[in-house]
Amino acid sequence: MTSSAHSTNTHSDAPSTRGERTAARLRTAAQEAFAELGWNATRVEDIVQRAGVSHGTFYTYYENKTAVLDHLVRTSQGDFAALAAAPWQADDVRGALERVIGGFLDLFARDVVIMRTWLQAARDDRSFSALYLSSRALFAERVAEHVAAAVAASGREDAPPSRTVASTLVAMVEHFAYAWLVLGEPHEREDVLDALVLIWGSTLNALASFELVRL
Repeated sequence: MTSSAHSTNTHSDAPSTRGERTAARLRTAAQEAFAELGWNATRVEDIVQRAGVSHGTFYTYYENKTAVLDHLVRTSQGDFAALAAAPWQADDVRGALERVIGGFLDLFARDVVIMRTWLQAARDDRSFSALYLSSRALFAERVAEHVAAAVAASGREDAPPSRTVASTLVAMVEHFAYAWLVLGEPHEREDVLDALVLIWGSTLNALASFELVRL
């Protein structure tokens, strides 16, 4: 299965009031504008045209396009945080890797427009870059716990810092997801997941000096 780089996600909790429905329509319209025009080129005018509302209605709900993106990003970040917090089963490390890496790829695919726009905005806006770093840190910290456990099991004293190893592994998934889901490099999800689990598992096995992950 290949994934579209221009799908939009509305986070399907159905808005229950007219105001909530209008705000949701504005967020959907913003994603459509971000997908078509990019972060820098998108104007409030582009959003209200797609939403079919007035400028006054837009400003009733959002101060500017940054506020819309902030709402989208924080909603998406909450789902990534929940994935990072999910427990890993010590007796099935490979299964845990498949769930974590696969879950990350699936959330990235679902929110590909948000992720792309978030990274575009983060180049110039420190609040978005700080939010992105805090989000990825949740994953890196969880992975670092398991890297540290692998190193402790081996008794090695020459291993690189667990936090650095974890951040490197997370970056591998992030950048692959960007090339695949944003830039459109053709891959099948199953192949991507198998390759990333193999690389992560091989790293953990090398650090542990025994087969911690069955590959």
